[in-house]
Amino acid sequence: MAQSLSGRYYSETGHTLDAEFVEYFDNHGGLGILGFPITDAFVDYWTGLVIQYTQNGRMELFPDPASDEMQVRLKELGILFVGDRALDVADPLSIKSSADCEFYSLTGHSICFMFLDFYHEHGGPELFGYPVSEFTIENDRLVQYFQGFRLDWYPENPPAQQVLVAPLGRVHFEVMDYNDDLLRPKAPSNALMYEVVELQPHASVAKPITGSSDTQRVYVVVRDQNLLPVSSAAVTLVANFPDEARTLVFPPTDEAGVTQLEIEFEGQTPGAQVNLEIYISSGTVLTRTSDSFRIWW
Repeated sequence: MAQSLSGRYYSETGHTLDAEFVEYFDNHGGLGILGFPITDAFVDYWTGLVIQYTQNGRMELFPDPASDEMQVRLKELGILFVGDRALDVADPLSIKSSADCEFYSLTGHSICFMFLDFYHEHGGPELFGYPVSEFTIENDRLVQYFQGFRLDWYPENPPAQQVLVAPLGRVHFEVMDYNDDLLRPKAPSNALMYEVVELQPHASVAKPITGSSDTQRVYVVVRDQNLLPVSSAAVTLVANFPDEARTLVFPPTDEAGVTQLEIEFEGQTPGAQVNLEIYISSGTVLTRTSDSFRIWW
């Protein structure tokens, strides 16, 4: 993340949070609630407003009639996507006595258990708006809709990550049928602001099967979190033959993020599998991938 007068650039998605939205973003949950920007700011051809999408929301810049100044608001995506689930209204008499639930008469819905804890810990109605559904099952997961967001429950996650904000920003972008070019990552105005924060390597071999005495060429392509090629990445191979493990160093990846090397071997046992462990690093970011081939004759 790097900030300039034009906004705040996020290498994670390759987009700049526009300067007009930075303060609102920071005061309304930031990355933890709104997620990373997935577009730069652009003019919505439906409304004429300057808007910007994040993973979980959509911010809009609109003229405030009371002050004649431009204000930022969050589009109420929860209301847009709740559908018929809003009709399942809670019975307030059945939950008023429960310490685990709160009923909101304004919308006729309650919040309970882990959703209630998350709701209060992260801003309550001022941030999320009021509940517009009960908790319900959607795509085999427990969810609940609020005016601005949807919360999803992931019981398989560690306790602090069991309730997550759903990516309704991305869903709404797709529903609106905007040009996909708006999602494409962009380089920052200053190239030094771009950071590789994740490596996504892919390995392949020239020959899935070989002879007992043969050569094998191994290819590795390295891309970053935005699927952009990573040049000058360091790549190391550990080739596990039946009788030994060989450690070999690839040349650094080229401008296309590609590197390759050749392995020579003799007298290997037919039917054996050679497992390839490949370790990749760029700066302080490390990862690994794997492949294999079989000795066949």
